[in-house]
Amino acid sequence: MNQYEQREYYFDDPEIPKLFMQSWARPDLTPKGCVLITHGIAEHSECYDRLAKALADKAWLVFGWDLQGHGRSEGKRGYVKEFSDQARDLKTIIKKIKEDETLPTSNFHLIGHSMGGLITLQALLSENPPRVQSAVFSSPAFGLSMQVPKSKEMASRLLNQFWPTFTLSTEMQYDKLSRDPEQVASYGKDPLRHNKISAPLFQGMLATMDWVSQNIKKLQVPVFFQVAGQDGIVATQATLDLFKKIPTEKKLKIYEDSFHEIYNDLNKEECIDDLIGYLGQ
Repeated sequence: MNQYEQREYYFDDPEIPKLFMQSWARPDLTPKGCVLITHGIAEHSECYDRLAKALADKAWLVFGWDLQGHGRSEGKRGYVKEFSDQARDLKTIIKKIKEDETLPTSNFHLIGHSMGGLITLQALLSENPPRVQSAVFSSPAFGLSMQVPKSKEMASRLLNQFWPTFTLSTEMQYDKLSRDPEQVASYGKDPLRHNKISAPLFQGMLATMDWVSQNIKKLQVPVFFQVAGQDGIVATQATLDLFKKIPTEKKLKIYEDSFHEIYNDLNKEECIDDLIGYLGQ
């Protein structure tokens, strides 16, 4: 059985919330580069333990972090003052990792899942974007598949103005995330998951979807889109429409039978192998 070196620590910077981070590596292998994973809404970095270890087996040094208001990071569950704060946090973390001259940061890649993909793309399209070799997007949230009740949408707009810290249920149905019964059962037992969303997070997510669509031609790094064909959470067509606009080197693969969490679905080995193959090119 492979042995892994795992570190857990807090990224403490006075300019941003206190963020939980962890890393995975194989101590018997010389790392050939760094990979930073940004998770989706309501989950956390530990959800990518299997993926991180598969990457570590191929000599990657893997980092994961918990978004503010998620996992073991600081902040009210499901709340963010400004959606763009999360892209700012991501850029700050990348900068800090790159300051460590002992790490192989000249070969640096990003992975963003769902809302984490939206945050990653926002960071890459922002002013002074991080310099990375590529970005991988797993079921990225560039449009919503879930139908939001009109009453909730209206309430969200009012709350965003008058009570931004108030949170509502995401009404996430775990059986829409994966076809694996064991995986689905584990979601309800995970104490670090939550089902909260605030108006600034929801409204900010919608606004950022529009913003990235308008600014996508500024993208400067190669990308790989791994898209679930049976996604009940995000809109696959919105992702495909955005992909067509990308001006850089790009690759797309649709997993026709996959649900939203492709790295935790029944065909997870295929999805992880494709990711590893892409990063190794």
